[in-house]
Amino acid sequence: MTTIDHVKYVKTLEIQSPIAGFPSTKGGAPVIEGAEQSFINDKSLVSFVSDVSGQRRNDVLNSILIAQLAANKQFPDELQILDWYKAFINVLNNLGWTIEAAEFSSFRSDTDVFEVENAIIDILTNAFGEVFKTVIIKTLASIKGLSDANGKITAFEKNTHSLSRGAFQIGLAKEENGVVMIQLGTFMLTSSSQIKRILFFKSTKEKTRLDYCSRKGTLNEEVYANIRKPVSDKLAGKATEFIAEVEIN
Repeated sequence: MTTIDHVKYVKTLEIQSPIAGFPSTKGGAPVIEGAEQSFINDKSLVSFVSDVSGQRRNDVLNSILIAQLAANKQFPDELQILDWYKAFINVLNNLGWTIEAAEFSSFRSDTDVFEVENAIIDILTNAFGEVFKTVIIKTLASIKGLSDANGKITAFEKNTHSLSRGAFQIGLAKEENGVVMIQLGTFMLTSSSQIKRILFFKSTKEKTRLDYCSRKGTLNEEVYANIRKPVSDKLAGKATEFIAEVEIN
């Protein structure tokens, strides 16, 4: 088994910014302990249940972001999304995450017309249980309430899809037995119809294919403690550009 020099790995990791950034907010997206929170993080939505500490929230957000930016560098073409996803997971593993193995499946709708929003809720609830459902419903409702002209939505849309292809991730972080865990759903959409507002896209199942993968991961905090600063240094302020809070009630 090869031993990784985690600090060297982070320092030599090449990253590439996504297409669009979020409207800048002074001080970046604030994490708040003791409350549910959700964030748009490049092409991912990352939510936290109330018991996740502030430091762990920052660790999750930064590691998810840098893994995406590294995957962007390695596989920038939208036709390489599966390779992008494998690279993303590989970077997380090298940052101290242990991510369980999983394969992609195709979503099969019981009706002729399906809505991505409802498919997301069904898939993730079946995979991870009711604790996920409440937070993701709140997050999706909040995003749906934002106007098309909102800078957060504009950036998210540009980063997640073209006219006919799209990919995004939804994660929920929580703590179990003193360890931070993330439950991560990855979704890939291909359609002969023009994709708009990808999270709420509606289509007939003949025109659109939705593939998904659900998996869990845990963070080795002893490993991450040694690279927390190198990760922050590598991001060099990009967290304020590509992470934005979504207010949920």
